[in-house]
Amino acid sequence: MPIVGLLSPFWRSIAPNVVKSLHSRPQIAQLLSDLLGVTVAGFLALTQSYTLPYLILYQKQSLILRILQARGDGSTVQSMCLENANLASTLALLLVQQSNDIETSTLTLLRHASAEFGGVDLADLVRSGPFYIAFELLLSAADEDAGARAKIHQAIHLLATLTHRRGTQSKSSSASAGGMVGAFFQTHVLGIMSHFAEVINAPREGQLAIEKKRCLKGIEEMIRLAKQHVANALPQICACLQSALEIAELRLQALSTWMTMVASLGDDDVEPMIDSIFSIIVQSWDNFSPIAKEQASAIIEHLVNRHRQYILENVDRVPSLSSVMELGKFETEIEKVRARLDIRQRYLAYSTRCRHENVTVVRQTLAELLPYLKQNQSFIHLSAVSEQPDPVIPDLLRSILDACVKFAETGPDISRLCSECIGLIGCSDPNRVEALREDREVVVLSNFDRADETIDWVMFFVQDIVVKAFMSATNTKGQGFLAWAMQELLKICDLDTSVVYRTRDAQNHPNLRRWYSLPESVRNTLTPFLNSKYVVSTAVAKQECQYPIFSPQLSHGTWLRTFVTDLLQKGIGDNARMIFPVCARIIRSQDISIASFLLPFVALNVVIGADEQQAERIGQEMLSVLQHQASQGSQAEKENLRLCSETVFHLLDYLSRWMQEKKKELASIKAHAGRHTGRLQADDDLALETAQIRRVEKLLSSIPAEDISRRAIECKSFARALFHWEQHIRQVRDKKHTRPGQPTLEALFERLQDIYTQIDEPDGIEGISAHLHVLNIDQQILEHRKAGRWTAAQSWYELRLAEQPDDLEIQASLLACLKESGQHEGMNDLAIKAPRLLPFVVEAAWNVGKWSLLEKHLSRCPDRLKEDFNVGVGQALLNLRQEDHDGFISNVDRMRGGIANSLSRPTTASLQTCHDQLLKFHVLSEMELIGRKPEILDFDRSGLLEALDRRLEVLGAFLADKQYLLGVRRATMRLSGFPREDMASAWLTTAKLARKGGFVHQSFNAVLHASQLGAESATIEHSRLLWKEGQHRKAIQSLEGAIAVNAFKSYNRSTTEDASVSLASGADKQQNTLQARATLLLAKWLDSAGQTQSQSITEKYREAANLFMRWEKGHYYLGRHYDKLLASEKALPPHKQAMPFITGETAKLVVQNYLRSLGFGAKYIFQTLPRLLTLWLDLGSEATRPIDPKYGQKEEFRKRASADRKEQMQQLHVALKKYQAKLPAFVFYTALPQIVARICHPNKEVFAILQTIIVKVVSTHPQQALWTLLAVVKSSNKDRAARGATCLSMIKEQAKRGGGGAGNLDLKSLISQGQKLSEQLLGVCEGEIHGKPTNISLSKDLGFTQKSASCPMVVPLEKTLTASLPTVPDRMRGHKAFSRDTVTISGFLDEVLVLNSLQRPRKITVRGSDGRSYGLLCKPKDDLRKDQRLMEFNAMINRSLKRDADSSKRQLYIKTYAVTPLNEECGLIEWVDGLKTMRDILLKLYRSKSITPNYAELRILLDEIAADPSKISIFTDKILPSFPPVFHEWFVEMFPDPGAWFASRLRYTRSCAVMSMVGMVLGLGDRHGENILFEEGTGGTFHVDFNCLFDKGLTFDKPEMVPFRLTRNMVDAFGVYGYEGPFRKACELTLRILRQNEDTLMTILETFVYDPTTDFIGKKKRHTVDVPDTPQEVLDSVRGKVRGLLRGESVPLSVEGHVHELIQQAVSPANLAAMYIGWCAFL
Repeated sequence: MPIVGLLSPFWRSIAPNVVKSLHSRPQIAQLLSDLLGVTVAGFLALTQSYTLPYLILYQKQSLILRILQARGDGSTVQSMCLENANLASTLALLLVQQSNDIETSTLTLLRHASAEFGGVDLADLVRSGPFYIAFELLLSAADEDAGARAKIHQAIHLLATLTHRRGTQSKSSSASAGGMVGAFFQTHVLGIMSHFAEVINAPREGQLAIEKKRCLKGIEEMIRLAKQHVANALPQICACLQSALEIAELRLQALSTWMTMVASLGDDDVEPMIDSIFSIIVQSWDNFSPIAKEQASAIIEHLVNRHRQYILENVDRVPSLSSVMELGKFETEIEKVRARLDIRQRYLAYSTRCRHENVTVVRQTLAELLPYLKQNQSFIHLSAVSEQPDPVIPDLLRSILDACVKFAETGPDISRLCSECIGLIGCSDPNRVEALREDREVVVLSNFDRADETIDWVMFFVQDIVVKAFMSATNTKGQGFLAWAMQELLKICDLDTSVVYRTRDAQNHPNLRRWYSLPESVRNTLTPFLNSKYVVSTAVAKQECQYPIFSPQLSHGTWLRTFVTDLLQKGIGDNARMIFPVCARIIRSQDISIASFLLPFVALNVVIGADEQQAERIGQEMLSVLQHQASQGSQAEKENLRLCSETVFHLLDYLSRWMQEKKKELASIKAHAGRHTGRLQADDDLALETAQIRRVEKLLSSIPAEDISRRAIECKSFARALFHWEQHIRQVRDKKHTRPGQPTLEALFERLQDIYTQIDEPDGIEGISAHLHVLNIDQQILEHRKAGRWTAAQSWYELRLAEQPDDLEIQASLLACLKESGQHEGMNDLAIKAPRLLPFVVEAAWNVGKWSLLEKHLSRCPDRLKEDFNVGVGQALLNLRQEDHDGFISNVDRMRGGIANSLSRPTTASLQTCHDQLLKFHVLSEMELIGRKPEILDFDRSGLLEALDRRLEVLGAFLADKQYLLGVRRATMRLSGFPREDMASAWLTTAKLARKGGFVHQSFNAVLHASQLGAESATIEHSRLLWKEGQHRKAIQSLEGAIAVNAFKSYNRSTTEDASVSLASGADKQQNTLQARATLLLAKWLDSAGQTQSQSITEKYREAANLFMRWEKGHYYLGRHYDKLLASEKALPPHKQAMPFITGETAKLVVQNYLRSLGFGAKYIFQTLPRLLTLWLDLGSEATRPIDPKYGQKEEFRKRASADRKEQMQQLHVALKKYQAKLPAFVFYTALPQIVARICHPNKEVFAILQTIIVKVVSTHPQQALWTLLAVVKSSNKDRAARGATCLSMIKEQAKRGGGGAGNLDLKSLISQGQKLSEQLLGVCEGEIHGKPTNISLSKDLGFTQKSASCPMVVPLEKTLTASLPTVPDRMRGHKAFSRDTVTISGFLDEVLVLNSLQRPRKITVRGSDGRSYGLLCKPKDDLRKDQRLMEFNAMINRSLKRDADSSKRQLYIKTYAVTPLNEECGLIEWVDGLKTMRDILLKLYRSKSITPNYAELRILLDEIAADPSKISIFTDKILPSFPPVFHEWFVEMFPDPGAWFASRLRYTRSCAVMSMVGMVLGLGDRHGENILFEEGTGGTFHVDFNCLFDKGLTFDKPEMVPFRLTRNMVDAFGVYGYEGPFRKACELTLRILRQNEDTLMTILETFVYDPTTDFIGKKKRHTVDVPDTPQEVLDSVRGKVRGLLRGESVPLSVEGHVHELIQQAVSPANLAAMYIGWCAFL
């Protein structure tokens, strides 16, 4: 380093001393100049900012002139003195001199230096750079004593006075300067801090520690002087102090400054920093010296004492001090308060803290979360597999993933902590637990012409992009440009300090709302820039770019910045020309996110504003990127091309979205103009906007779909590839003639199939295959692989390999088949030499424990493959085998780091997109849990194994992932010395999963391994496999033999089919649970085979239940068997029915066993509770009547039978009373509508028990259950109302005695409030509305009183009224069925929306206790109990769909909502936002194409077809062509992002399929375009109006012949493959699940078709054969459909055959043409 560089940090000390000694010792200056190789004048010029002040002070005019001469730039003395650095240091020195009139003396010295200062006022000099002067003054105060600092303080006072002095003010105004110091610092603190930061953050070789320490002292001095007025710069001050703590020499001073800051600032400024300060001190503690620790402890003590109340109130966000022993005394009180938070609240707090902007806070949060997760994993895992997973899980995962990506560049520690936490949370099934990132978007429709839209865009840009870039900027220059940009952009928005202080002028400020809509943290960052004075001295040099700009030699960042900068220079429009130059200054040296954000907006501005040549250049630029082919083998070029391509995709997405939104806006304007007279907008404006749309359309059409699709595949953006290729297929298909050489449709479908091979969507492949005339062998194999038929594919690859043994692709495909089918031994047998196939064989080696082979494979593994996950797992396991525990941990950490580094913002957009990475984190966590150090022997092995069981369950339907995890577990357990039974348990779990997945060979292999490890219970699994293979007799013999020799006495752990067994308590495990399982399995098989007497089967069921008395499943199946016997007896003629049936003994046995089942778990609650209630209530009714003579005429028989019946009822009531007291209230809550429906039961004893149950449920869950009971009280039936009132009185009485069980709620007050609210809501429903208004007032027009609006009852929504069920049996009693922070009613908004249907239903808005608004539809003159029970039915189907692996993977569901009856004629329906009827969607699309249905003409044509069915061609050739399919356009319009488009279309297809099957089974008709709606946010199907049930449509004047709606528009919107593929598969899955759950379905259905209070069948227009008229006929009809019986047929169809026939009926032109015209079969 040159001498100048070495000495430059010391100039501040050296230069003044040299000047002072110039007269006394001039040789010093000469020697120093000689050392530097310059003259004395040159030395003075070099150090002029340090020497000039003293030369002016000492009046050395000659030396000043020598400096001027040495500079040689032609400047004058005045101009030299006025340079910022020189003026600041000069005034800082002169203003602290002793003088009676410091202003005059300062000006005198300046004028002596140069006569040019003669007419200059000191205030003018000061105002040219006040923060420079303040910086120098504060620095000079750093090394001075108290007396000298007092002079500096006076100088700062004077500086503040002069800065604010105006020309008309006199010097005497300086007397008030003391009050101006705060205002001065408030205005200039950012500028001052930028200088301090520049020094403190400078590299160590650039600035000495002593200089940095002076800056820290200067900051401390500033805080002492300005106190709370430095708050504007707190982020910068804290950043400087935090970076200073990393330097040992600065720590003491940094802590001193910190102490001064927390002591000097106000509470409002300090309290938001407490979490940051705590985190910084805790994490830095180990680096502190003893003195520094004392200082840090003093800071903590001050904060805890002064801000105790704040800390205790916000204990959830305050970091823990417990990790520092010396700070433990402060933690004690905090921890006591923190301990009051439950587990859920703690996780929510961690989630919130992980979203903090400060990296230190996030790091500390993760460090605390990690051990907490280790202790409390069970909460997360149990919730993840529950019926309603707690939202805290996705919320926590979202926060951690975002933190991992956001702080990835800050160092490996954040990534490591995030990955460890994610691993402990586990890889939840994204079909059950999803955490989508909610990205805000903005579209500028006016192209920056409208001021309001432009300001909205600027505010969005500042909040989401610029502020974040400013907060993360690491260099002061970049931060300065961003500060200037924020200042200028706020000016454009007309925002100044008036909005902060809410001055009188600001009350009417047009942008005040916008300012306060910003998050507080953003406002705090922006506030200093509302009146800052940043200036940019140099302009951006304009330069023309040669298009195309893209070149493979340019990096992505360089290309993007160049492209955006060029477009910014071509901005069109006044607003754009004002904004774009500001943006251009922050492109070059800033984060690429700024350029990436700006590109779509500036490109669109040029496309629609500039000439066509400019638009063509942009299209040419995009094409140059998409059509460029990267060089083979150049990974860097490929990655760069991928990034550039994704940028182009981002631009195309925005252009498409703008075009769709603009079209909608234009259509709205035209429609509005059409409804009103007069011109609302000039025709030329409409023409201009139309021309703009055409320009964008032209640009988009110039980019070939083939190019986009091909590049999208290369970038692994498969949804995009599908989107564009499907549009291409539609264009080709719509053309009547293809050009020569153009690909055929079949060739296009084959290409589409290639795209689908890259997606985990096998249904799509099958759909495309259905359109290919002949499948070649490769397509057949592809179908096998995607459908999971690995053995079939394996056979083909084995044949191919025999022919081409050296073909690597065939080897890789064969290995993939062997891996997926679990044939790891076969993988090891192959002679694999190619390095790229090593990961396959490495996995196979550790999976089956061939360690020497593993070591051999790893020894020849090239470096580039060592990053492969399977290779890494193999290396870690090898470390364990070699007892190298440190190496094991090191390898695990290395793999975690690699996976964390692969996470990015796009890959973490959802849990689905990063599923593979989450699984790897999950696997590594388990390896650590199992592979702990050998010396750690005191761990809870049984607890660990139970945790592992739960962790496996969270993977949900991902069977392949479960098998992989189990393989890693077994290998790690084996090397970590776990007992043989634990490994056997893992093998049996593998066997069970393989059996369920259809991999019989893998399952047999796993059973064999378990048997070799001594697991006698492997016999059960072996028997199951035999049964699955159809060897029923052999399976029964095998199981009987094992039971006979008591093979299960020695083994009793979690090889269970049910988690309930493995999680039972220690006392329960003393019973032989496995023998119970085996016996129950045998009973079921004997029952199914029909080869054993009924009594023997009953004994087997009873034996299974007795072997394990606390097992829910045993009792359930015994009760189910008795129920089957009951049904058999019921079907017999009366004279053949047995006495136990007649007396009710059989029914009693069903009820008793179902009750016992409920006592030990809730898995079968929806199968047991409704059924046992029905049996009991029916039996109770029969008990009040004499024995029917049809059973026997003899008096003695009838007396005995009657006495026996009473005895059975007595026993039944004893059991019911026992379990009514024993079972938790939430059990009966699930069937509360069924219970209250029978409240008028004629049997007094039955009613007494019913009443007790109702009282218990409502007392325990009053906020939810009271809605149901109040509807009974308001019943029009006097008896029902009276009995309901009796129940209410009992609840009040019980509450008065203190036995209410409703926690802190005042039940009496709650009931009173609930009754008043219910009365008022009935008034809203029934209130008469005059005329046809759309909006009315709740209070004025409907008489609603807001005084009674607030009520502790929950807002009646599905999420608040649905009870969650326990997933673990032993948690039944302590289970919380409802969240403690449930949403209650705070009030109602006054505006009411009146719907335009016959009964004028009205939508009201409830304000919830969470601050959100919820819509409710008040429906008059409609018995909503039918809708309520149907929602229960659909909810039960949803539960079945969730439990099935294939269904869950496809996210099959029925959209449900809450229905709350208020009495028999009125009620509330949960309002679902964002719905659009199919009719509205289609008619709007047709209007845009100038197509309008002529219903009169259509009626004539349809009547002609009805009169002569042979004229069906009128429908197919005339009517349908008039309405071409357009529904697919709605998905393109609503979901312009390809990923969202693909997801929404699948959701539509599958939800449509589910409801089609369920509707078919229920005979749901009248599915016209108003009764089918679609969710605008997701594309899902939503059905309303369920009045036409049980084939009522067949009784219409024009009978409905279609089983469900499947018109041409609906089919076309499924995709180019139509109803093949996803729709057909979803139909088959749904129907299969309905068949599997037939008993449960019929049980639920039975409860409401036999409900005596509601007519579910309804009146028919006419009697029709095969249309059910009685409840039993309804049940028989539904059962026949579930089993596959078509109308009039007696032979049931298979699931596939049934679905096929139904689809054919639904799309049959003859059936569609026969529909009534209002159904609109042509749409």
